[in-house]
Amino acid sequence: MVERAPVIAAWGAGVDSTAMIIELVERGEPIDMVLFADTDSEKTDTYAFLPVFRRWMDRHDVASDVVRYQPRNFKHWPPYDSLGTNMLTNATLPSKAFGRGSCSLGPA
Repeated sequence: MVERAPVIAAWGAGVDSTAMIIELVERGEPIDMVLFADTDSEKTDTYAFLPVFRRWMDRHDVASDVVRYQPRNFKHWPPYDSLGTNMLTNATLPSKAFGRGSCSLGPA
């Protein structure tokens, strides 16, 4: 048997990553783990959708987990534990505010 690298899917709980997971399951492709990185600054609808789709993944034997940043050694005060408090602590705005964006694609 040929060993394969583990397949880990980053799930943002949006349309694209959710559709990708559904498609992989429909094709019978292996997914070893799905991870959702909780910024603690998501929209209410996103948090409402998490348990719904995680139940779907459970029914399809897809392991999933939610990971969160836990501050430990911090150089800023107050320590931040979310994307929102990071921006407040560092007096920054998301790149989307400047017409850029890396994790959110808008209309072209």
